[in-house]
Amino acid sequence: MAENYMIHPELDGSSFTYQGGKTGFLLLHGFTATTAEVRPLGERLNAAGYTVSAPLLPGHGTYPDDLNNVRWQDWLQTAESEYEKLREQCDEVWVAGESMGGLVCLLLAAKNPNIKGLLLYAPALYVNNMKVAYVLQYVMKYLEKKPSKNNLLWKGYNVYPLKGAVEMLKLQKAARKALGKITQPTLAFFSKKDATVKLAASDLLQRKLGSKELELVILKESPHVILLANEQQMVIDYSLSYVSKNLNENSVHRP
Repeated sequence: MAENYMIHPELDGSSFTYQGGKTGFLLLHGFTATTAEVRPLGERLNAAGYTVSAPLLPGHGTYPDDLNNVRWQDWLQTAESEYEKLREQCDEVWVAGESMGGLVCLLLAAKNPNIKGLLLYAPALYVNNMKVAYVLQYVMKYLEKKPSKNNLLWKGYNVYPLKGAVEMLKLQKAARKALGKITQPTLAFFSKKDATVKLAASDLLQRKLGSKELELVILKESPHVILLANEQQMVIDYSLSYVSKNLNENSVHRP
């Protein structure tokens, strides 16, 4: 792995599974990221007694060229495969995703009505300045990221692979079209200080989501990577509380 393209290469960004009870959670990371982004949420869910699976999505955690050589359907296929594994051992399965991972969650929920519910963290339904990738992909491989001021424990590429970014935009389009088919309870977090996903994404979700059970939380202080930022503990606590309220009465759950 070319570590010069990786932010925080020392962190563990590999796929992980935590065995727990009969309620399962599929966790999906964002574009250019790794599972380090969702690991704190996974650890808390597992500590509460849940089974957790978080795959490293194709093209991530290796080298930026790999992300320029995948299609958005590859991310969805990987998520579907992990979802089916969870279904085999769990009575019910939730899906949770950060940014691009949230888009994959939305498509999964639209295709699989048996999914119990969704937890979304800055789902990338609107992304600032991303459409330039359609043009830039023909003249350059990557676009350098601006240095982060947040110093979060985030592992991923320090560039945007541009063909990969175009695939992310195609995924975004597919997820937007699928919103009306989603009927599961949904908890979604957005932040006023998110410089990547426009707050307009929360309005789109509220207008287009088919579910009658949508709860929106608008944070005031978090940057884009909500699950690793300064409001992390409140966000995770709120997520676990939401899940607990929505569990089926006959679910097997041992705190």
